[in-house]
Amino acid sequence: MYSFKINSHVSFPLEGLDLKPFLAKESPSQITTYDLLSVICHHGTAGSGHYIAYCQNVINGQWYEFDDQYVTEVHETVVQNAEAYVLFYRKSSEESVRERQKVVALANLKEPSLLQFYISREWLNKFNTFTEPSPITNHTFLCQHGGIPPTKYHYVDDLVVILPQNVWEYLYNRFGGGPAVNHLYVCAICQVEIETLAKRRKLEIDTFIKLNKEFQAEEAPTVILCISMQWFREWENFVKGKDNEPPGPIDNSKIAVMKGGHIQLKQGADYGQISEETWQYLLSIYGGGPEIAVRQTISPPDNDTHGERKIEAETRAL
Repeated sequence: MYSFKINSHVSFPLEGLDLKPFLAKESPSQITTYDLLSVICHHGTAGSGHYIAYCQNVINGQWYEFDDQYVTEVHETVVQNAEAYVLFYRKSSEESVRERQKVVALANLKEPSLLQFYISREWLNKFNTFTEPSPITNHTFLCQHGGIPPTKYHYVDDLVVILPQNVWEYLYNRFGGGPAVNHLYVCAICQVEIETLAKRRKLEIDTFIKLNKEFQAEEAPTVILCISMQWFREWENFVKGKDNEPPGPIDNSKIAVMKGGHIQLKQGADYGQISEETWQYLLSIYGGGPEIAVRQTISPPDNDTHGERKIEAETRAL
């Protein structure tokens, strides 16, 4: 029922923290040393207190204390003796700094470039901040066919950076990946797929609305089919464009129960009622099951009911 703060001082290096002994054997990382970038400190008790942060300006190497609206220059010894709560380290590599400088120098060359290449802005940000940015990944703005997805074309300038040929070749030879892109175009294959998908969605939702209106107009349907609302909501999200992927086969297993060798509707199940025509339409597209029906049977009048007809409802699998 009680908590308290541990005030033991934790020593930590500002530079050259080597984590190689703690790496997994299958780790592909070649750089294992880290430099401190920021520290969060807590002053007070476990129940209350105040947070401050120390952060380094990576341009000039100066450390600063951030205490609410106050920012103060501090010496690195102040940081090293702080009551550290959270430490933020980043990989350090002189080679990565030299590579960035090399790219800047290549970009500033006045040599004419016959070709210009597009590169993922996301990957270039990794190159500028990570010591191991991984291979170039231009698929952040490309589709699987090598073009620009129609849904991204209107803001593709936010996703790419234009590089001269010499800079692209340096980065590609150094990191690999790709693919190389020196022309942006809308993918015609994706455009056809989008239009086909839109037509499919419209057809399915229009057909459902039509069949459901006919079902609602029936005064006394003899058969009412049950459908899981969980699956129906997934289908509804798909046809309304909220989900990109269609649902799987109709899954009525959660609303069904086996009784007397027959599949019946589970009591309290989350289900909807649809017509037999609607069920057959959805089943023809998605498959699945099991098929569960509420069937109304009408008994002939007898003397006890004074000529009234008795309607019995039974739920069973058709």
